[in-house]
Amino acid sequence: MPRYSKNYLTHVIIKVDFNNMLPIDDNLPSAILEVAQKTFPLLEPTPVIHSKIDFSADGVTVTKEEKGIEWRFYGANKEKTLVIAREGRHREKTAITIDYSKYESFNSLKDEFLSILNKCAEVFPEAKIGRIGLRYVNNININERNPLSWNNYINAALLSNFRFADDKKSISRVFSNFEMKYDDMSIKFQFGMHNPDYPSPIKKKIFILDYDVYYNGICDKNDVPDMIDKYHDKIISLFERSIKDRLRDKMNA
Repeated sequence: MPRYSKNYLTHVIIKVDFNNMLPIDDNLPSAILEVAQKTFPLLEPTPVIHSKIDFSADGVTVTKEEKGIEWRFYGANKEKTLVIAREGRHREKTAITIDYSKYESFNSLKDEFLSILNKCAEVFPEAKIGRIGLRYVNNININERNPLSWNNYINAALLSNFRFADDKKSISRVFSNFEMKYDDMSIKFQFGMHNPDYPSPIKKKIFILDYDVYYNGICDKNDVPDMIDKYHDKIISLFERSIKDRLRDKMNA
């Protein structure tokens, strides 16, 4: 994380969902394009076709196709992605998503996100925020012989499932889901060894710590900066509880 010289982050994602559908299917306003391309200079709009199924009075299923554009922007080296697109089962809402595959600082992520969010709120004053979330995915990859030995690196409370197997060499996946609720803040914490070679037994020493903190409900855009700060602080706290000093040493090496 930010206090370390090295991290194991493979994705850092920040996302806001609007409760309503913004008119962006055919055109993204130039004011939003200008702000987005300051930090995401590569624009690759992607045409999409959405199928919709309706049921008529006589029971006949009718499929309708709706065409639109998913507005995709990338950093200069494609190390980060911005997507502005319609989402939902019936494409009834619009979402803004930023995904960093190379993470440098929370302040940069926050500033880029807020500049785009604020411009969208200015151009579309009817936009109503219905969900805001921040997610950090750590893919801890260590080159050591015993792939299931994490006692030196990970909090023992997160390793209890490993003890159940009578033959540890037979394990092909160990993954857990832990959900928490703090007032209006929800947390989904996923952790364990997902195993890229599944269903073969685990051979690679890779442990995932995936923290997803979010709020579902209407909120004012002016509250978003403080909410993001609070989510970031909570993720840092959970991460520090999840690891041991041996892993801290590796991240500071």
